[in-house]
Amino acid sequence: MSPSEVNRKIKEVHGYIEDRQLKHAIDSVKELNEMQHNWSISEKVDELETNYKYMLHYLVEGKGDPEQNKIYDKLFRDIYSITDDAAENLLIRESSSIFFERERLMNVRTPISIDEYKDIIIKQADTFSFLELLEDGPEKESRKKQNAAVHENSLSDMFYAVFVSPRANSDLIKSLNSFIDDGIIPVNDKCMLISALTLNIMQRFDAAKVLFMLDICRSSEVEIATRAITGIIPIFQMYRKRWHLYPECIDRLKLLSDDAEFTRRFMTTILGFIQAHETEKITKRLTEEIIPEMMKLSPMIGKKIKLDEWMGESGLDEKNPEWQKILDESGLTDKLQEFSNLQLEGADVFHSTFSNLKNYPFFHEMSNWFLPFDPQHSSLQRMFSNQQEGNQLIETMLNSSLICNSDKYSLSFSIMMMPEEYRSMMINQLGAEGDEIKNMQEEELTLKPYQKEETVIKQYIQDLYRFFKLYPRNSDFTDIFNLPLNYHEIEAFQSIVMHSRHMEKIALYYFEKNNFPEALSAYNMLAEIAPAKSEVWQKIGFCKQMMADIRGALDAYLHADLIEDNNTWLLNRIAHCYRVLKDANTALEYYRRLEQFRPDDLNIQLNIGHCYLELKQYDEALNYYFKVELIDSNNTRAWRSIAWCAFLSRKFDIAQRYYSRILDNKPNTHDFLNAGHVELCLSNNRYAVKLYEQSLKEAGSFDTFLRMLRDDVDELLEAGVDTDILPVIVDKMLYDSDESESK
Repeated sequence: MSPSEVNRKIKEVHGYIEDRQLKHAIDSVKELNEMQHNWSISEKVDELETNYKYMLHYLVEGKGDPEQNKIYDKLFRDIYSITDDAAENLLIRESSSIFFERERLMNVRTPISIDEYKDIIIKQADTFSFLELLEDGPEKESRKKQNAAVHENSLSDMFYAVFVSPRANSDLIKSLNSFIDDGIIPVNDKCMLISALTLNIMQRFDAAKVLFMLDICRSSEVEIATRAITGIIPIFQMYRKRWHLYPECIDRLKLLSDDAEFTRRFMTTILGFIQAHETEKITKRLTEEIIPEMMKLSPMIGKKIKLDEWMGESGLDEKNPEWQKILDESGLTDKLQEFSNLQLEGADVFHSTFSNLKNYPFFHEMSNWFLPFDPQHSSLQRMFSNQQEGNQLIETMLNSSLICNSDKYSLSFSIMMMPEEYRSMMINQLGAEGDEIKNMQEEELTLKPYQKEETVIKQYIQDLYRFFKLYPRNSDFTDIFNLPLNYHEIEAFQSIVMHSRHMEKIALYYFEKNNFPEALSAYNMLAEIAPAKSEVWQKIGFCKQMMADIRGALDAYLHADLIEDNNTWLLNRIAHCYRVLKDANTALEYYRRLEQFRPDDLNIQLNIGHCYLELKQYDEALNYYFKVELIDSNNTRAWRSIAWCAFLSRKFDIAQRYYSRILDNKPNTHDFLNAGHVELCLSNNRYAVKLYEQSLKEAGSFDTFLRMLRDDVDELLEAGVDTDILPVIVDKMLYDSDESESK
């Protein structure tokens, strides 16, 4: 059975379990096991099936066990585990994924326990301490680099050992706790263990390891606690349909929800994941809009702005007004401001920049994608020819909160591979900016006491994003950034997210990023928690409107209007919905209410006119359109409305006068068409044909023009036109077109 067939079979079994069809699930596992004849699995399946039959027998006989629900849930847990075991026995022989590839390698090696890795790392840490006591010189540096390389190999080996580790027993959990609790082991090494464990659970479900991760979420080390929190969120997403079978995990998370520090970090991480879903859109905007626009401007800037204007003492401090004018006229100023705002919000604006800098040998090693930035890393030490430069760069890298760990390595490698003069210039520039960054961060820490943990969370999410999107073998993993935005719906998270202030944050993040289905779901849940908040119902209405559910939007807006009377934004939305639903009378009522609060709003005046037009009260409509024109004589929307209303009310002289103005001001295909209708009503057939031909030219195709003409037949009839003439006019246009082409 091929790996793809095995994976299909796993999904089939999981589907049966989720539908609580245990017999079908057992039969499917038997089919999976027939491909390998594994006696151990066969015995487990037979035992499980026997227990299930006994349970069914007692249930039918009316001899129900008070522990029946627990027994039933255990059967489902066991079938999940047996399915995973049966599938893995097949995949370890056939699958080319890195998980099974690494497991095969581990199986032919003498296994090293977590306790043994702990002892090895402690000895290496002791060696580092000893080497620091030696006299500075080439020998010391050489021995430090050698010890660093040995330590990195040990850390990488441990990472892969944890990555493919079997389901945990009590001894393994004890060893993992001992590793995390040891005061000598570097924090970075503990972070690597957490990342490896996260990937392991994503590949092989293990409730015991999940409980361990939840315990680590309360670690006193910010880096370790936040890395564990960031790991459990996608794990709970991936296995969302299993958690009701593991109440101990839900209870542990519920217990953690009473911890204000954990809850704060948990919510920061969820919002970070929501924001990470926008990275692809941001990258696309940068690569397709902002950067190309800047490239287009380069020749213009070269011609208009002298280089020496930018190379003087104050050249970089004072903006050249001519350059600013060019940016403003191109529309790039707004885009750059948007980019700056995204950066301030913590958006991942550098992904596109660094995505092309992941081809260094360092990134060929999977474990390196999860390394916190470490200035002692041997690959960095080998690349520094000038120690002072190296220290300066490292100091800047460590202080920077703008780029994640993975990108810090990329930037370091890129700079170190530059020619000497460029490298020195770049490092000096980064050093100067590093001082500014350091000062900014000190200010931020004063204003935002939790800035450090927010930065650590943001950077780790970005590291994960780069791994799941850019690692050469990323297809071997489930992309956690393609999981649905359903954080508010996951049952295990309810103890945290169902607090109104937390749900408001999640809903607002969905809403601001235009994820309207997810925002609607969140706001519906929020409406149950806080039913008397007008803003919640307003946003429910807006989400529904954006999803083209106009009736649903109107109901939500009306609900909000009951809570908060005379909100002008709300009145405008309600009126608009009634117009879309073809209820012009009610729409007019709301626009008239709105007019009382905003009497000088021309859009409201126009919409009132439109309502009268739809009610065929043409004189009233014209009064409002003329009012708009009186206030704003160049309002082409008013001209078009006056012209069309005059046409429908058979005031063809007025319609002709206004269409004449419109045709002199960038007319569109509809303008030529409507002007043609007016001339047709005035029996100016020749000019009507000319205008129709202009409309055809703007429309781009004869079929489009013909469809537009047929759509207006009812209006032409109402205006008194004998529509039998239309086929004649169309034929005339066709003959004119043939003659034009023959010339």
